[in-house]
Amino acid sequence: MKGPNVNIYKIQMAYFFREKSPIRTFGLISSLYAQLKDVFKTEPQSLPIPDEAPEDVPRCIWNDVNTSLTFNKVRLDFTFNIPSKFNWEQLLTEFNKEITVAIDEQEIIIDRVGLVSELMSADSLHELLKEYILINKFNDAGEANISWLESIESYNVWTYFTINESKDINKIVFDINSLPECKLADQGTTGKEAMDKCAELLKGKMINVL
Repeated sequence: MKGPNVNIYKIQMAYFFREKSPIRTFGLISSLYAQLKDVFKTEPQSLPIPDEAPEDVPRCIWNDVNTSLTFNKVRLDFTFNIPSKFNWEQLLTEFNKEITVAIDEQEIIIDRVGLVSELMSADSLHELLKEYILINKFNDAGEANISWLESIESYNVWTYFTINESKDINKIVFDINSLPECKLADQGTTGKEAMDKCAELLKGKMINVL
């Protein structure tokens, strides 16, 4: 079977903090700004959230044209679009290094990581798949969704296919997460190393999309 002609256009990186980690909002913002000020053309926005607010309420939002960062007391999320002249592996490696340097400066321990990549296919996924999968029913929006889960070492990899023939949308998402029960620090693995492993798994999926 011929693989689809795909273009990876967006990646989201998530770093999950160890439970009850002492997150100092202004300290983390300062460290992140020192590392990413050349990436963003804007300033990070600290939100006036009381300490007793739920842990998952955002403490900082930092948005730009091709990048977005937010963190709360539970996790940090960084999303970036991939301009056509850039290589996704190079960008991910650079951003992973800069973000984890900032996190390490604040002595925050990362227990888990996650990586979500979004790809668009120039080919009809329905045409490519119909020899192997019978898709005979689309939802009210004219869309069909297919997904499956693989466990690779201490990571889960979800693969999602979205096919919408009426809008000519053919999308593939790879959602890679380290397992909650395999805490990184307990394994002697850093957040940077774990995210690099996610990138390796994504590269493997990109080579063998189906």
